[in-house]
Parts: sequence; structure tokens; C-alpha cells
Amino acid sequence: MQLFFHDVGLKGANADFPKTVFGEVAVSDIVEHCPSHLQAEIEDKLLAEFPDGWCNVWGVPDGAKSVIRQLKVDDVMLLIKTTGGDGEMPALCHVKGFWKEQLLDLSNFLWGSSHFPYVFFFKTQHIELTWTQFKKDVQYMPNFRPSGNVYRVKSDRLEHFRGSGGYVSHLLQKPYVIDDLGDYEIRENSPEQEYAEGERQVREASYFKRNSKLVKDAKAEFGFICQVCEFDFESVYGKELGAGFIECHHKNPLHEKDENYISTLNDVCVVCSNCHRMLHRTKPAMKPEILKAKLLKKYV
Repeated sequence: MQLFFHDVGLKGANADFPKTVFGEVAVSDIVEHCPSHLQAEIEDKLLAEFPDGWCNVWGVPDGAKSVIRQLKVDDVMLLIKTTGGDGEMPALCHVKGFWKEQLLDLSNFLWGSSHFPYVFFFKTQHIELTWTQFKKDVQYMPNFRPSGNVYRVKSDRLEHFRGSGGYVSHLLQKPYVIDDLGDYEIRENSPEQEYAEGERQVREASYFKRNSKLVKDAKAEFGFICQVCEFDFESVYGKELGAGFIECHHKNPLHEKDENYISTLNDVCVVCSNCHRMLHRTKPAMKPEILKAKLLKKYV
């Protein structure tokens, strides 16, 4: 496994991450916009890797050719959203498909320009990594500037992580332990916490108001039973009062940072009011599957 990174920049990240990094693309659309002599091969490979027919996609400019041509399946690309401040590197791309030919039509279809012809395919994994921390991890000088380029990290810079694979495992380590709260910090119900919770509710409610179709689709997909504790409002409060009631929870805090963030059903779940508050009682917000596991363990 090799490790690469691409300094995308804030403007490009805000414009294109929602389309293909945090939003998925249909394999059928990808194949349709690939060269005819590659279509069958690409379709077979991508459907084998992504049997649901959807994947994430990223492309780099022709100027990065000398570096990107070293990329292979099972390598990892980290995407830099910004190097400003501490910087933000929110996406880890474990490459599952890459053809060294220029895919000009696909680039134009995905991003409205043929300037990103070296395209690779993956399922995005969200990570908590800053540019400042990354430079320390790979032993770069503090004043190093990537200047919009694509880089391959030399293996000797990752020996203290036992290579690229060890570093990737380090980045993907879960920040919690089922048996306890791990790295979650419980926020007490102080007036300050209540104000913060109120602000969060306003942000989330505002987001879902602007994206009402997402809420409608989530309820159609997941129903009206809490996905954490299986509470059913209708069975408890009756059909007249409880039918059709459930709350929508956004699992990805990125939507609160970037108003242009485009969510999919993979980003949301439906929960009861109690579980919704419990999810946000920790900092960072607890993942729904962790809260569910804690409840299951309690009653086993």
C-alpha cells in the first residue's frame, strides 16, 4: 500500500466534494462516460467492488501525471480541503479502481471540466485529521506548502507507524470503546450546554428545512421506528397523536460547517427524541450504532 495526498483547496473542495466525495455516483453513469474500449472492463471491476452500484470518485489534473501514474488499486489517497489554520483533511480514499488512461468525458460529466482526467474510484471514509497533524505524522517541515499538487509519501517517513498500512489503520481507529465512553466527553446540562444544544437544534432544523426532501426520503426509507432503541411513537401514543412522528438525525457534522454540503440517505437516520438528545450529549456526537450497542449490552 502506498499513501498519496492531494491539496484540493477550499474552493474546489466546497464545489466538488459534495458531488463525488461525500456524494456517490452511479456506476452506470460512470461507465456511460468512459471510452468504449474500457466500458466493459470498468463496469465489471466497479460492480465487483461496489455491488450496490454506487461509489465515490475523484480526479486529478494532467499536471499530476507523473505522480498519479504511480497510483495502484489498494493504495490510499488523502484529500486536503484546506491548509488554512490547522487545515482539514476530511476524506480517506482507499482506491478500488484506477485506469491510467485519461477519462476526459467522465471528468467533464462529473465536474463540468475535462481538467481532471486521471480518475479513481473508492468509498469515502471520513477521518478527523488536520494538515498540521499530518505534517507531524509524516515528518514534513512545518512551513511545507503543497500548493495544490498531488504527492506520494515516501515509505521511510511512515516507519514509526510500521508503514503506510499502519498509518491508515491509525487514522481509521475508532475514537470510542463500547465498554465505556472512550474519547467521548459528556456535556453536563449547564445553562451553557443548554444554549449550545439549542443552537445545534436550530442549525440541524434549519438544515433539514432547506433539505425537506431528504427528511421525506429518510422517513420513506427507514420508517417511523427509532433506529437506536426501536421506540414506536404510534404504538405508545396512539395513531391520532403518534402516527408519522419521528426525528431525523444527521450523522455527519460536516453539514453544520458547510452550507453547500449535499447529504445522502447514508448521512442520516431516524431516531426518537430521547435518543436524539443522547446522541448529542457527548462531544463529538456519538455514532448511532454505538448508542444502540450500549443499549443492547445493557439489556442482554
